[in-house]
Amino acid sequence: MHYAQRIPVLMYHRVGEPDHAHDIYCIRPDRFAAQMRSLSKNGYSAVSIEDFDAWRHGTKSLPPGAFVLTFDDGFTGVRDYAAPILQKMGWPATVFLVTGKLGGDSNWQVTTDQPMRPHRLMDQAQLLELLEQGFSLHSHSVNHHDLTMLDEAELLKDLIESRENIAGLSGKPAAYLAYPYGRNDDRVRDLTKRAGYVAAFSVESGFNRPDGDDFRIRRLDVFGTDTPAMLLRKIRLGCNDGRLSSLVRYYARRLLKKS
Repeated sequence: MHYAQRIPVLMYHRVGEPDHAHDIYCIRPDRFAAQMRSLSKNGYSAVSIEDFDAWRHGTKSLPPGAFVLTFDDGFTGVRDYAAPILQKMGWPATVFLVTGKLGGDSNWQVTTDQPMRPHRLMDQAQLLELLEQGFSLHSHSVNHHDLTMLDEAELLKDLIESRENIAGLSGKPAAYLAYPYGRNDDRVRDLTKRAGYVAAFSVESGFNRPDGDDFRIRRLDVFGTDTPAMLLRKIRLGCNDGRLSSLVRYYARRLLKKS
C-alpha cells in the first residue's frame, strides 16, 4: 500500500457572501461545497490536524490524497455553511480562533485592494457545536495583532492566554497556532514554543513533509475566486497559483529536466 509522502494544508477564512467582487478572503457556500465534492471525486480526503501532526513525526501513516482543512479567525459562516457540508462527508477540520473576540466582530486591520467590513465571529455556544461535530479548535492569538510587533512580555502573555482560552472551550490548551497575517520571525517562533505550542502554521505556500520545521508549517491560500478546477491545480502543485498556465509551466519544466 502506498502512503502519503507530502501533505497540503488548505487555508480558508470566511464562508458566506463576499463584501465585493474582489473579496478574495470570502468563499460562497455553493462554491465551497463544489470544491469539497471535487476534491473527494479526485481521490482527496481531509484528515485531522492531530493525525497530520502524528504523520509529520513518523508515528502514523496517512493515505495518498490526504490533506488538512483549516479556517482562520472563526467566522460564523464556518458553523452555518461549511460544517454541514463537512459533516455529511465525514471530514474533520480545524478553526484557528481569535480568542479575545469570540462572539464579536473581526475589527482588525486587513489590507486589500478594497475595504472589508467586520464580520461576526462565533461565540462559545456555536464553537461547542463544532466540537461535538469533530472540529478541532486552536489558536490564532488573542487579538489578531502582528506578533512580530509585540514586545516579549506582551507576546508571551498573548500566546499563553490564547492557549488557556481554548482550554476553557475544549478542555485542553491549544497545541497549534496560526500566526496572524502569517507574520513570524525567529523570536516569535521561539516564544511560541516556550508558550507550550507544539507546532505553528504560516501562510507560506507549499507541501509539508515529515522533516519540515514544526513552527513554519506551510499552507495553501484558498481564495473565493478559486473554482474547483483551480483548487485542484493548487493542491496538485503545492502553490497558490491555480491558473491553468501555472500547470502548463509546471509540466514544461518537468519535460525540460528530462530532456
